[in-house]
Amino acid sequence: MLLPVSIIYQNTKCMKYNEIKVSVVIPVYNTEKYVRQAVESVMYQSLKELEIIVVDDGSTDKSLSIVEKLGDTDKRIQIYTQANQGQSIARNRGISHAHGEYIYFMDSDDLLEEDALELCYHKCKEEKLDFVFFDALVFFENTPTLNYKHTEKLEDKIYTGQEALEIQLQNKEYTPSVCLHFIHRNVIEKHNLSFYPEIVHEDQLFTTLLYLQSTKAACIKRTFFHRRMRKDSTMTSKFAMRNIKGYLVVTEEILSFRRQTTEDKNKEIIDLYLSQMLDAAMWQAHSLKLPERIKLARLCLQKYKKYVS
Repeated sequence: MLLPVSIIYQNTKCMKYNEIKVSVVIPVYNTEKYVRQAVESVMYQSLKELEIIVVDDGSTDKSLSIVEKLGDTDKRIQIYTQANQGQSIARNRGISHAHGEYIYFMDSDDLLEEDALELCYHKCKEEKLDFVFFDALVFFENTPTLNYKHTEKLEDKIYTGQEALEIQLQNKEYTPSVCLHFIHRNVIEKHNLSFYPEIVHEDQLFTTLLYLQSTKAACIKRTFFHRRMRKDSTMTSKFAMRNIKGYLVVTEEILSFRRQTTEDKNKEIIDLYLSQMLDAAMWQAHSLKLPERIKLARLCLQKYKKYVS
């Protein structure tokens, strides 16, 4: 159960870096109505050995002051500020300040079940996993609307990242949101994983590369993450050319990885992934203006005919 926001704050002592089990990275941009609940859902996790890294991405509302007040009550909260540069750069900055053995990426308008990080941490430690993933519930004004269930066809066992990704793709259940993944920091560093700047759909690239390069992954069949659907967010904004730009950047980066990999299985999985992603993206493009649709049709015929049906 999610803890009520009325719980009295406990001033947590500063921990030494080697005591930090999980670094939670939270980019913040103009979410004053929701950021308190989001950060509190991390503060009150049953796993206490956390650092909470908040990167304010040039908010123009009261988001920063709200987080600063929370920081006064909990010394695990670190706050960094920057001019508005987008979620990717904010997350990358958070990674650069992380000291935990594991990293979890949280959005500033969402919520996390109170035992999520503890269960993920223990499963990763006990089974020596690169990452673990779980399910989500999407809600609007506290009313459940949709389940993100991408663990349904998976067993309670250890997979390679390739195997886990392929099963999800074959069952059309792949959900690349990074907020549904709890990741060993060494894996991020080893493979130089970061979020591509100045695009939307950056999770599509980060998470897919995580799967393709990980040797040990598993799922927890629990709904830990509560995603808030709100007006004018990235999730609910009208589909536009910026969405296409993001998908095309992801496509080119994934194709670059495909050219470099020597594993035939990786190439097969990438082809399946790109077919599903680009088909879905181009279907959504029906809402664009006619000249934009014509331009996209030509591009697909020239470069992506293999992936777009």
